[in-house]
Amino acid sequence: MLATSANSKLVDAARHTWSRTIPILRSGVLAGDFCRWHSRAEVAAVFKRSIFLRHDDAFVCLAAPSIGNGPLTLIAEFNPSGLRRGEPVSVTERDIAIGDTRFNFDRWELWRPPPWPRALEYGRLIKVCRSLAVRMTADAPAEGLGRIYGQQTATARIARPRVMRFESWLRDTLATDRATTNLSSAAVHDLIGMGHGLTPSGDDFLAGALAVLDALVERKAHAALARAITAAPHGLTSPLSHCLVSAAAAGHVGERLHLAVSAITMGDVDAAIASIRTIGHSSGWDMLAGATATLAVVAAANAA
Repeated sequence: MLATSANSKLVDAARHTWSRTIPILRSGVLAGDFCRWHSRAEVAAVFKRSIFLRHDDAFVCLAAPSIGNGPLTLIAEFNPSGLRRGEPVSVTERDIAIGDTRFNFDRWELWRPPPWPRALEYGRLIKVCRSLAVRMTADAPAEGLGRIYGQQTATARIARPRVMRFESWLRDTLATDRATTNLSSAAVHDLIGMGHGLTPSGDDFLAGALAVLDALVERKAHAALARAITAAPHGLTSPLSHCLVSAAAAGHVGERLHLAVSAITMGDVDAAIASIRTIGHSSGWDMLAGATATLAVVAAANAA
């Protein structure tokens, strides 16, 4: 919901009485688009190291450097304490004003992820998948999808049949000629919105799957998964998570997930786990579950 006209006037007045000005250091591609397309927003969520700004169903994250770069992220050295959900925000291509604080774009840099590294041959990647499954079972939190291949937690019992249907859908997608494929997207839709939290586990799983397909240059499968996500009925997940998974479907990957998937495709399980641990409480592990499941299917299909 946008700020009211009264709130807008308060924002405009505040722009002339800033008590602090904070430079934005880096901007993701989609974050820059948000600032070009929208002049008004509101604070949608406040966390220890970041806040989310919202305009209708579009979001951008304003975050401290420790969060890491991302396509929807603006990086700035700031402390979100004192900011409140619902506060009106004024946005221009020059700055963002929230109350008496101005975030300016005077010396920002555009962030894009680097190219994916060359992956190991598929026979070796099958072994990497096995190692990842063992590590996830031992180290992942119980409430996400990280233990889906081992201990049957409550979440895993619900999710495992859906993940198996996704794996079957992916195998069929890889084996079917693009010109004749007419596969149902139900297996993908069953994962969207599955779980709890700011970004449900099923959405994070799909983000990991998309990243691996992109890294392995599986363009047909990536396009099919992106189409299925885009065609999903509205309201399956939260507006914020819908925004994030839609960005992933469009090929935009955050820094930490990019590092993890790059490490996976090069066979460095320890580096992948280290990067995953920095993504939320269970979101990184959910992404890793999606990446591992997808890699296992693609590697088996290509190694046969």
